[in-house]
Amino acid sequence: MIIRKKRIRNLSTYTGGIPIGTDFRPVVELDETGRKKLARVGFADSPTSGDTVLPNGIGPISRFNADGKWQIYRDQPKEERYVRTVRWTWKQWAGRGHYEEHEDFRDIFRQCYPRSAIAAPGVELTYIEKDGKAYVVVPALRNIDDQHSDVLHSINLLLELFGWCELVKGDLSRFSNIIVKRLNWKMLPPGKYPWQRLKTHLGEVLKRTSENTQSVIYDRQETILSFDPDEQFVGTGGFSDYIAYTFKERGLVVLESIRKDNAIYVFGLDWDRFSKLTKSEIINANLHLARLVHTKGWKGKLARLMDQKDAA
Repeated sequence: MIIRKKRIRNLSTYTGGIPIGTDFRPVVELDETGRKKLARVGFADSPTSGDTVLPNGIGPISRFNADGKWQIYRDQPKEERYVRTVRWTWKQWAGRGHYEEHEDFRDIFRQCYPRSAIAAPGVELTYIEKDGKAYVVVPALRNIDDQHSDVLHSINLLLELFGWCELVKGDLSRFSNIIVKRLNWKMLPPGKYPWQRLKTHLGEVLKRTSENTQSVIYDRQETILSFDPDEQFVGTGGFSDYIAYTFKERGLVVLESIRKDNAIYVFGLDWDRFSKLTKSEIINANLHLARLVHTKGWKGKLARLMDQKDAA
């Protein structure tokens, strides 16, 4: 059955004909219109069979899929919470009719309702070619009660990204033996002047943010670069809000968010292992050695962590 809607809420209407316990998956068979949407979703211009990505956050469902969301408790008393860091500039009297300009970064705290994080589903999409046709598929699902919320989310994800999908029933062995090649990271060219290359990337990603926010994020990257990482990787698709720095001798991967309110995650995994993780595994599975919130003192904490690894 082909589903052509913006979103569905009643799953039983579409899975009623699938026997309980049967494996199936939502699939988009790509026509010319669908192919034109691949790049926007996060695939390369000319994808190859097996290419797998965490899709870009295009709408509310795909943004939740990549980033999760917050459950706000408006029936509870407010609490003080860090919300962002801003650049603060002022002029100070220096005598004899002169003023000196000063600059610093200030943490902003506000009274907010309590909240808890709802983990991102992190559903990845795979491009497959078979018998002259092209498909985008999600991981296999099963028609059981425990997976109904996953099925509903996967269907609505494809509907938001492509506008239609089909529930393929029965044995999907024709799609088996596909080698998954995750394309969620892109290495910046090696060589001198890493800040100029990184700033070019950041300028494109941050072009719609304020100059104040950009200066805060630039300062964070320069701080991490001061420890001389061996390589820098920028996220693509649903990972586009992250930059990863590898420190081979220290055995560390530093994952830095280029959102103004997110944290730094420090991992002890080598890059090959790290790059194969899904976003949900990276953020939600407690695999990190440390999580550093961007409040006052985070630079010192990062330096101490780096020094510990230098001495190891």
